[in-house]
Amino acid sequence: MVTDQQRQSKITVGVSLTGLGDTLAVVGRPPTKVNVNVRGKWKDLIRLELTNTDLSIDLAGASSGRFQRTISVEDVRERAIPAELSKSLDVTEVLDPRTIDITIEPKRTRTVPVAPRVVGAAPTGYAVEGPVLVEPDTAQVVGPASAVADLDTIFTLPVDITGEREKIQRQVPLDLGQGGLSAEPRRYLVTIRIARAAAESSGQHP
Repeated sequence: MVTDQQRQSKITVGVSLTGLGDTLAVVGRPPTKVNVNVRGKWKDLIRLELTNTDLSIDLAGASSGRFQRTISVEDVRERAIPAELSKSLDVTEVLDPRTIDITIEPKRTRTVPVAPRVVGAAPTGYAVEGPVLVEPDTAQVVGPASAVADLDTIFTLPVDITGEREKIQRQVPLDLGQGGLSAEPRRYLVTIRIARAAAESSGQHP
């Protein structure tokens, strides 16, 4: 059968970092997947591709500073390939990334003002009336010390007012960027009042 033929396929395996101490945080966004070459029967490769595989990298015992760890074929074979497929499939090569290379810092928590970000423009004859409100107006931001220290304001994701002619309210999350930050609460209520511009409200002369 065709499905019993031997093949090699590039497979994407999820990567998760576990075991990091509660007082520490990873700077930036660590890799979330690794690409590997796997050889075996076509039917088994198909089963593997349909499986939610994950490779856990243990950070227990890691401290502040640079953390490097090579991802080996043995890591993937022993900890990411399901037991029922491990004997029939062979991980032949780790493609990218081949190394987990991250920076770890002390974790910090800080209260930071939240500002709304508005994009687009109201239709001709309409305008934003009064200040744009965001509730709550502060966030508890948690993350690596250097990233938290650099914050003086944190913005919401953009709210687009294109085509809007009246008051709008949107529940939006924060734009936390790539610094490995998290925040509470997770969503913020942005209120924007849009009304007819004063020049339009006076009407036209007959």
